[in-house]
Amino acid sequence: MKVIKRRLQPLILKALESFPAVYINGPRQAGKTTLVRELLAKDFKSKFITFDDILERAAAKRNPLGYMRESGTPLIIDEVQMASDVFRPLKMLIDEQRQEALGSNGSANGNYLLTGSANLMVIPELANAMVGRMATLTLLPLSASEIKNTTSHFLERCFVKDFSEIKTDKTPLTEIMRKASYPELMQMSEVMVDMWFKNYIQKITLEDPRHIYNLEKAEFMPVLLQSLAARAGNLINDASIGREVGLNAVTTRNYRGLLNGTFVTNTLNPWYRNITKRLVKSDKMFFHDTMLLCHLLGSTPENLVKSNPTRFGHVLENFVLSELCKTNFSTGEKVDISFYRTNDGREVDFILEKQHKLVAIEVKHAESISDKDLAGIKELQANTGDDFHCGIVLCNTPRVIAYDKDIYLLPFSSLWQ
Repeated sequence: MKVIKRRLQPLILKALESFPAVYINGPRQAGKTTLVRELLAKDFKSKFITFDDILERAAAKRNPLGYMRESGTPLIIDEVQMASDVFRPLKMLIDEQRQEALGSNGSANGNYLLTGSANLMVIPELANAMVGRMATLTLLPLSASEIKNTTSHFLERCFVKDFSEIKTDKTPLTEIMRKASYPELMQMSEVMVDMWFKNYIQKITLEDPRHIYNLEKAEFMPVLLQSLAARAGNLINDASIGREVGLNAVTTRNYRGLLNGTFVTNTLNPWYRNITKRLVKSDKMFFHDTMLLCHLLGSTPENLVKSNPTRFGHVLENFVLSELCKTNFSTGEKVDISFYRTNDGREVDFILEKQHKLVAIEVKHAESISDKDLAGIKELQANTGDDFHCGIVLCNTPRVIAYDKDIYLLPFSSLWQ
């Protein structure tokens, strides 16, 4: 199987130089274990433990402090959230190592590399214990740039407003959408991919909620996930989703939070500022992996293009957001991503914000763009003055076109160049 270099790797090594512990979180099967095993073989010589192993997990829970002392350093712990009892002992050991390092002019950094399939926000024991002691990085499934073996400069190009280096790339967009997914799927036939996703959905909706959250009513999760897939790219209405699933609005919101916390879904907040326009304050819901979304919709990108262009538009938005997040996480960029929508229906698919600069991105699966397609960008431009940096329409243009003042048409391939 072809080994694909992950863009997060240099950032992990840099973080190990600066922190006692580094936590790599992200969805199951995103490639976290493979990545740390590669680091183990080359750059981070250490002992490897996985808490997916029942015996290791049981030993860690029975005697957390003794287990952690005996394991030594440097140490990799895979799926650390499966035995949260080790977090307090880990804090104690790091503090001891820091004291020892002070006395010997050494360093306590780079002793622990942890991976987990849950966000720190849903593991308060880890978050609270490791404040100031740990860097947190996120690994999502394969990005388009990793598939193409390129380095994405898309975010930095947006904020310097220079697209001159973007080249023509004739790779079909749907092909890239298919491949920018979980690494295991790269070599599978379509039949096997379908089977893989069925097993994966059982894992993330029934097993993980019980193990990570001690959730008793996990049987509602599969139908909730299906309901969310049908609403991907739309504003969230928990009361409506709850009626469909058989839950009340509060429980629906809490269960959605669990899917967010294990990197299955991705909630996008509305951009907000005190401007004259009244802005929508509801969130939008997306999936971290576009092919998981397609599986839940019972289709493929190619079939959606032909049979349901409107639904494909939402799937394409999902893909673009996923690529923006992957680039943001892997480069350590501090770019805030949101969307813009007014109460009277004007909207922009994505707003990138960095140091008060705003970049508006509209996603259109079309070869021709009209002024109507730019209405949301133009309105944002008029309402934000000097903070508006540029507007971008990602579309089927074969090349970069300067369409209007500070507004550009870019090919989708600019996401991975």
